[in-house]
Amino acid sequence: MNVTLKQIRAFVAIADSASFTAAAVVVNSTQSSLSVLIRELEQAVGLRLIDRTTRKTALTEAGQEYLIHARRVLAEVEHAELSTKELVARKRGRVVVAAPPIIAAVLLPPIVAEFHSKYPNISIIVEDVPPSDIVPGVAAGQIDCGLGVFGRDPLGVQIQPLIEEKLVLIGSADHPLMSGASVKWSELRGHSVVAIRAPADIRRELDTQLRLAGVPQLPILEVRQMLTVLGMVSAGLGVAVWPSWAVGLLEAFNVQARPLVAPVARMPFSVITPESRELSPAAVSFLAVLTEGVKRNAALIEQAMPALSVNTSVKSLGERS
Repeated sequence: MNVTLKQIRAFVAIADSASFTAAAVVVNSTQSSLSVLIRELEQAVGLRLIDRTTRKTALTEAGQEYLIHARRVLAEVEHAELSTKELVARKRGRVVVAAPPIIAAVLLPPIVAEFHSKYPNISIIVEDVPPSDIVPGVAAGQIDCGLGVFGRDPLGVQIQPLIEEKLVLIGSADHPLMSGASVKWSELRGHSVVAIRAPADIRRELDTQLRLAGVPQLPILEVRQMLTVLGMVSAGLGVAVWPSWAVGLLEAFNVQARPLVAPVARMPFSVITPESRELSPAAVSFLAVLTEGVKRNAALIEQAMPALSVNTSVKSLGERS
């Protein structure tokens, strides 16, 4: 006779409650049915596991030893059931991710493609919105995760730093600052600067570094969108500070990049999730792919940074060498 899970559950319930009556309630059975299960279990293992008298119910020495293994079996079964349910949950569902438009256009596509190849039945909604809309949406639970550069301790969300992006200087191919291998912040003195309007984080970093370098922080041109910055720089209207993860866009606009040094400026690039609720299994899976993808892209950019002085063409996240 083979041991069944029903018999093991009945045995553990009796061991925990020291009573057939109480155990019958736990496993939703009758006392007589419980007695049959225990008798069959003892016949299967060839040992008496429970001493039952009119006054008490207690495990035998063999029963105490068997209980250790019985609990382990039930724990493994419960773990297997949970894993299976999570696997099923990851085969369907919906994930909402938010990012500023430039991040949504540059970083997210290969990540979404990789995730879709693994979980084709999970739908992805990409909210390409201004940075100021991301934290409130995530905090309200309307968005599963948000990607970008956020201030310190944004309210209502959990923040997970992914990488430290480096800031580079971009300019048209014939701009004087593009002639060297790198550019010091102090060298921006006397040159026209195109900048994102405040209060964007990249603008705050620009203002801070120019002030520390003793350079008048008066950009000649201010815009709201990063893609507009790229167009203005391409037209020769000035240079601009640009995140290293987005250098792959520059070649199409005939714009080059140089590392900014003295000092090297870095900004934390993070993902945020709601503080008020747990993520669905689908969202947890997407977060794992997202985290790995962003870090992999950063590694490719880091490898290419020395070559920025002669070539701004960088492998995209989805490419392999």
